[in-house]
This record gives sequence, structure tokens and C-alpha cells, in this order.
Amino acid sequence: MGVPCIVQVVGPTSSGKTTLIVRVVRRLSDTGVRVGVVKHTHHDIDTPNKDSWKFLEEAGARYSVVVKGDGEKVAVFTGGLTFSDVLGELSPRVDVIVVEGFKHLSLGGLRVDLSTTGLSDAEASIIEFVEKCLAGGRRL
Repeated sequence: MGVPCIVQVVGPTSSGKTTLIVRVVRRLSDTGVRVGVVKHTHHDIDTPNKDSWKFLEEAGARYSVVVKGDGEKVAVFTGGLTFSDVLGELSPRVDVIVVEGFKHLSLGGLRVDLSTTGLSDAEASIIEFVEKCLAGGRRL
């Protein structure tokens, strides 16, 4: 498998980034495309004093993995990874990586800015880009 297609979605708060990404991921996944999503946030993602936080912050583990049931949901917490490390972890597992935010980074691939593009046009642009990016230019 080659390098995954990179799609970056940026825009102001409440501009529809998550809505757009959900629509695109659903559409791509329905056609068999393996999609990974990376979201940038300023909010805490691991709760202080919970087990997964303690393993990382207090004990110094590199990874803390929380598994619900027999693996129906898995959350991986880690510290000290660069954005490049994250992309490297996803790359062999997916065909497309959709990135929400990280507007200060130039990632290559397609960058959609919802401050200047409507949701419908953005979705069409992303699907067209992914079709061209994937081997054989298959229609989605």
C-alpha cells in the first residue's frame, strides 16, 4: 500500500468542520476506503486522576490503551508524539487521513478552509481529490 491521501479541514469554530468530516468519512467508508481521522483540540482528552491518565502522567507509560468489552471501542492515549509520529502510526493502516485543524501546518494533499468554502463545495472537492489520489482513480 502507498502513502495515504491527506485531507485537511480548517475553519473557525462552528463552521461545520466536524459535520463535513462525518459526511466525508461515511461516504468514503461506505465504498470500502479505510479512513483515519486526526483532530486537533485545545480541550483535555484524558481526565486527570482516571486510570489512563495515571498510567501516562504518574507512572510514565508511553501508551495507555482503554478497551471497552471485547474491543468494540478502543482509546489510545500517549504522550510525547509529534504530529509526524501520529501520521506515521496511521499511514500503514488507512487509505485516507482526514485532519481537522492544525491550521498552522502545511500537510500537502488537499486543504479545505470552511471560512471561504461552503460545505457542499468542500465535500465535492474532497471526494474529487480522493478519487484522483487513490490508485486507479476509482469513482466513490
